[in-house]
Amino acid sequence: MAAIINIAGLTPVNDPAYRYKMPRITGKVEGRGNGIKTVLMNITDVADALKREAPEITKFFGCELGAQTTYSADNRAVVNGAHRDNDLQSHLSKYIENFVLCKNCRLPETHYKVKDGLISQKCLACGSKDTVDMTHKLTTFILAQHKRNKEVKKAAEKEKEKEGKDGKKEKKEKKEKSGGDEKPSKSSSKEVTTGEDGEVVVEKKKSSKSKSSNSEVVPESVFTGVAAALEEESESKVVGKLIS
Repeated sequence: MAAIINIAGLTPVNDPAYRYKMPRITGKVEGRGNGIKTVLMNITDVADALKREAPEITKFFGCELGAQTTYSADNRAVVNGAHRDNDLQSHLSKYIENFVLCKNCRLPETHYKVKDGLISQKCLACGSKDTVDMTHKLTTFILAQHKRNKEVKKAAEKEKEKEGKDGKKEKKEKKEKSGGDEKPSKSSSKEVTTGEDGEVVVEKKKSSKSKSSNSEVVPESVFTGVAAALEEESESKVVGKLIS
């Protein structure tokens, strides 16, 4: 496990209570002859502590050492040639001085701002904003990375917007399709029929949503009795008028 040290540039920070910490860079020499190379074993941990990207730090080593570097998708950082840990740490301190520390408060609380081809560092601690050394070769890499990240972000936003439109279109089509289906009638009516035994059947029809219909059987004798009563009442009225 790599030793933990204070984050410092070219000026050491010896305060043991200093809250900004990072692991020392460690390398592993592999190969021999013209194929000898140094693998940066903990480059991702160093990058996380400095709030920078690991490919950027790897490229810085290549610029300073005049060596070819590679950074693969599996976070494997390689610098061609054999390099000792102390030399790597010295170059890393130079990187921190020029691309990490705020020039005003000297704290590693900066992040990049790119505008019109210029790279500046905005400090989250004191609010200072300063331009980095644009003559350094690393700035070309930083600008290229910024452009690539911007394109990836834009493509992701377009894809998200497209998915949203497709979802709305599908929802609209489903709504139109369901709206075209015929709705069941809610009206109800009554129907009077005569059964086989001579009884009058009064049926009450419900809407198609109802699972059952109510029916009521009225004996024919009831209708006969009502008719006779009405006839008798009518005759009595006529007789009463003649007498009067």
